[in-house]
Amino acid sequence: MPFDFVLVAGPLVRGSSWESTAEHLRGAGCHVQVPDILAYHASPPAWSAWTQSLLDHIVPSSQLIVVGHSSASHLAVDLATRLPMRGVIIVDGDVPPSHGAASPVRPALHDHVKNLAGADGTLPIWSQWFFGDARRASLVGIDILARDPVAFAQFESELPKMHVDWFDDTIELLRWDHVPAGFIQTSTIYDHAAAEAQRRAWPVTRLNGTHLHPMLRPAETADAILGISRRLGTSPGLGSYSASTIR
Repeated sequence: MPFDFVLVAGPLVRGSSWESTAEHLRGAGCHVQVPDILAYHASPPAWSAWTQSLLDHIVPSSQLIVVGHSSASHLAVDLATRLPMRGVIIVDGDVPPSHGAASPVRPALHDHVKNLAGADGTLPIWSQWFFGDARRASLVGIDILARDPVAFAQFESELPKMHVDWFDDTIELLRWDHVPAGFIQTSTIYDHAAAEAQRRAWPVTRLNGTHLHPMLRPAETADAILGISRRLGTSPGLGSYSASTIR
C-alpha cells in the first residue's frame, strides 16, 4: 500500500505551491491530496476557521500523513487532533506548542507585518514583504522565483491580500505531541525549529535550499518527505492515531 499524503500550504500562498512536489510523490506511487482553501473562498477564512475549511476538502483515510509547510505546521498538527492519521511532517515551519494557543506567525514577524499595513490595514501580498531586504528574499527563494518573470507573475497573481487584523487570531491546539512527527528544514530561517524538532527526538532532514523549496526543488522535497515518512515508522500497514485517541 502506498503512502497517503495531504500537503497543506500556509494561508499566505496557494495550494499550487505544493503541486510540483505532489507530482513527484504521485510518480512514486503515492496518493496525494493538495487542498487549496483559497479556491473555495472569495476572501481568506479566519485563521481559527482554516482547519475546518481544510477538513471540508480532505478525503479522510486511516493512512494519512499530513505535511505542513511554513505556517501550515500549526494547521497540520490541528488536523492531527481531528482526523485519524499516521503522522505529521513539518517542512520549514515552526514547531507548534504541544497544546494551547497558536498564532499564524511568530511575534517578531507579527510586528513586522503591522509595519507593512496600509492606512486601511490591507497588507501587500506575501511575496512583496521582502522588497528592500535582499538577504531575506534570498532565504525565502523569492529572488530565484523572480528569475522567470512569467512564472513569478502567475505566482503573485494567485496570492491573497490579507488584512493586518487577520494575524491577531489564534487556534486552540489540543494535545498532539504523541503523534509521530518529523521535520524537514530547507532554509536557515528555521534553524531554531530544526533544533526544537531534534530536542523532541524527531527525525530531521536538512536540505540546502530556500523556504520555497517545495516549488523550486520539488524532486528533492518529495524524496525528503518519503525518507522522513519511513523514518517515522509509518510504513503503510502500521497502525494510525485516531482523533479520539489523541483527545
